[in-house]
Amino acid sequence: MKSPTKRGFSPKPRLLSSLMLLSLTTGSAFANTEADDENTSALETFVVTAEKREDKVLEIPSSISVMTSDTIEDAGIESLTEISQYVPNLHNFTWGGRRDSNIFIRGIGPGLFTDPTVGFYVDGVNYTSNGMFDMDLLNIERIEVLRGPQGTLYGGNSLAGVINIVTKQPTNRTEGRASISTDSLHQHRFLGNFSTPLVEDSLFFGGAISALKSDGYIDNTFNGDDYGAREDYSGRGTLRWFATDRLEATLAMNFEKFRGDSYAFGPAAAIEDDPDEISNDFDGVDERDSFGTALTLDWAGDNVDITSITSWQQWDGLNSADQDAGSMPGFSFTSTTEEEHQQISQELRFASNHDHWIDWLFGLYAYKSEFDVDSVNVSDFTAFGQGGPYIDATASKRENTGYAAFGQLDFALTDRLTLTTGLRVDHEEREATVKINGESSGTFATFSGDDDFNELLPKVALSYLTENNSLIYGSISKGYRAGGFDTLYPNLENPTYDSESSINYEVGFKSRFLDDRLELSSALFLIDIDDQQVQQLLSSGTIITDNAASSRSQGVELELRFKPADGWLISLAGNYTDATFDDYQGINLATFAPEDYSDNKLPNAPKFTANLSIQNRRPLGNGLTLFTRIDNQYIDSYYFDAPNALKQDAYNLVNARIGVESHNWSAYLWVKNALDEYYSKAEFEFGFGPTAEAGDPRSFGITVATTF
Repeated sequence: MKSPTKRGFSPKPRLLSSLMLLSLTTGSAFANTEADDENTSALETFVVTAEKREDKVLEIPSSISVMTSDTIEDAGIESLTEISQYVPNLHNFTWGGRRDSNIFIRGIGPGLFTDPTVGFYVDGVNYTSNGMFDMDLLNIERIEVLRGPQGTLYGGNSLAGVINIVTKQPTNRTEGRASISTDSLHQHRFLGNFSTPLVEDSLFFGGAISALKSDGYIDNTFNGDDYGAREDYSGRGTLRWFATDRLEATLAMNFEKFRGDSYAFGPAAAIEDDPDEISNDFDGVDERDSFGTALTLDWAGDNVDITSITSWQQWDGLNSADQDAGSMPGFSFTSTTEEEHQQISQELRFASNHDHWIDWLFGLYAYKSEFDVDSVNVSDFTAFGQGGPYIDATASKRENTGYAAFGQLDFALTDRLTLTTGLRVDHEEREATVKINGESSGTFATFSGDDDFNELLPKVALSYLTENNSLIYGSISKGYRAGGFDTLYPNLENPTYDSESSINYEVGFKSRFLDDRLELSSALFLIDIDDQQVQQLLSSGTIITDNAASSRSQGVELELRFKPADGWLISLAGNYTDATFDDYQGINLATFAPEDYSDNKLPNAPKFTANLSIQNRRPLGNGLTLFTRIDNQYIDSYYFDAPNALKQDAYNLVNARIGVESHNWSAYLWVKNALDEYYSKAEFEFGFGPTAEAGDPRSFGITVATTF
């Protein structure tokens, strides 16, 4: 059990106590609400493009969560990490600045030094590097989270699921919004968006910008400086043109300029005792510059719709860190990595657009990515009699290319029974060249490698729509993550590793009750993963990425939305997930000793999570509305590592928000992590003792916004 900390009432919170707090906070408000028998206002019906065409989320035979722009604004959500606190079985572990975002769905996520397991899309454009996932949420229309393998429609790196971000598109209406936030952690944020018609009914413009300035709140006792400072800017511009009655063209451009500190790590025990202090003799940086553009063409035919998405992205990063997480004389380990990434992609889709007993979709996809990474590690172990300083440098160039053809058919077997079948043929090519100049190991080498990977990715689902419009479905689908080239710790004899694959078995139920004021979605799932990409130890002592494990994830997910009375909304979401290694003969990265991890829990996979949100809008008169909201996220205990040696105890995050709204302005007071719970963003053990980076402490803030 972890020792008490300066944050929170208890290091091991209980879900029951938090729910009691939530009930006490909101119960009196319900008691003072007058009954309104005439209020039968229905819940909003979400329409999504999760299956690459518009459908109601309650009619799709798959486990999907939707976060709309209204929900994002009402909850005060500012990042993808906060999005994950509201969505069942979605966890985003981000530390060390904005470079490392490791997304897990249903307990399945990336290991060290491997590609993501979750597909990440913005307006149909695939972001293939997890270094780009921690983006500003600019002018969001909705965020769709698809759980389970999505290989048929989305291809590689989606064996755990897909996150699909859809931005708002400009229309004939001139409108905009601007907001400013400041908080007790010395962080200041500006968000703004604007859209207007340039030519009525034909040409439209939309733009959005974000600016973040943070002075940092962590005290580096080694030099007395504040740590955690950031200065980030990002923007997005959109031109939308209705060229004809049938053809729509959208040109989007986006940029990012992020500057800040990285990796506020320290000895785990010291960080837990005082989460707001570190003692590092090396100040790391986290910088990212990116630019991207995409052209989307939509043709509405008499019987067939055609969509083309062409995109280009460039991403440059600089990241350095104090890996020893301390300031001991004669002992240091620092790393610096410079990265350049370019990607071009093309997708072409054809879809039926008429009511018939069969709906179909067919598409082609191709992409090419180039990575140029230079890493330098500087180490000094003279305090332990092992010499130093050493300079170990690695320079790698990688080229990934992929081609795919995919299709999906929906057969209406009866008026209520539908059979969905799909198949994707996927081909990936990997090439890399690595130069190693290692003083500490005495390794000096240059070598190249390449490999091809081919996969067939089928899907079949059967869904039944009952007389009261409830959906019951069952599905089987396959996902995979392509193999690759181990450029960080390559095996000189065989530097490539193979693909891993997952099979998802799922049954689900979706329905609405009480005159569409109560909505329920649930799913049972079982996922088997074969040839899992994990870290292994060679006889030479080198750690490599290899296909050496299999695992299983099984559980249940639940989402409920309820409008009990006018102005009220209650949301409940949660999951129970049992994710374990079936077979993994691994290597302890701290001791280099071989160990059997079979039956261990998968890292970063809480067994149980739950979110309860209650919000209310009440008229005050004179065009004003009082807004109140409280959220409680409960995260069960989980492990950070395959040996199950580094454990995060269960914790609660309680957020509250109160404000006044009018038709063109709003102002809110809010608190995040109200109980000031301690939790670690990440914990590692690489032979220097457990190190950790603390999660965000309690913060109070104010947000003011204006709309027009």
